[in-house]
Amino acid sequence: MAVYHITYAPEVKELYLYLDAGCPMRCWGCITEFYPLDCHMASPGGAPRGPLPVEEALRAVEPLEVKKALFLGREPTVDPDLPRLLKALKARGVHNVLITNGWRVLTEGVDEVCLSIKAVTPRVFQAFTGLEDPRRVLENFRRYASTGVLLRAESVLVPGLVEQPEIGRIARFIAGVNPSIPYRIDAYLPHPGDSYRAPTLRELQEARERARRYLKEVTILHSGVRQLWSVERIY
Repeated sequence: MAVYHITYAPEVKELYLYLDAGCPMRCWGCITEFYPLDCHMASPGGAPRGPLPVEEALRAVEPLEVKKALFLGREPTVDPDLPRLLKALKARGVHNVLITNGWRVLTEGVDEVCLSIKAVTPRVFQAFTGLEDPRRVLENFRRYASTGVLLRAESVLVPGLVEQPEIGRIARFIAGVNPSIPYRIDAYLPHPGDSYRAPTLRELQEARERARRYLKEVTILHSGVRQLWSVERIY
């Protein structure tokens, strides 16, 4: 396992490391499966290059001034190389952000966690991820909340699969942990030949209003949101 893609936002000094690990979930329309490169690049098309060993990845980012590093890709927490990357960047004073589906809890060298809650209803969770029970993820969300790391949550609104009532149930679960945890609702990005479509702006706004019944800070993300800074490909 190693890093297959690296991007950098010079205006904000943010580094994005995409890890080539597996994932226990088989989410419908997985963005890493269909769109493996950073979609924020000016030209995000093309295929990933071969994975970089940890030492080479660290050499590639050594000249960069980095304030924040985001670890993403498939599921970073199952990658055995992740702890070494976290430690190396933490030694540089970098704020490390883990983007995870909550399958495992990892806090050493981690400053912030963004946990994607796919669903809380078992039937919906299985239809979306291929796994039967969301309880492991939900318990790990509670565990992250108890560790003191900065914690935020996100979910994907998928019309016909993860719909507005489920977003409301997810928000209610998060509020039961802490109603101040920030929550973002992402628009589903369909792939070619997909059975599901992207939500409309109105559907996203309605989902946001449902979530705001329980949570203090709820935002939405969709293709119409303006990108605030440029992203360069490092590898």
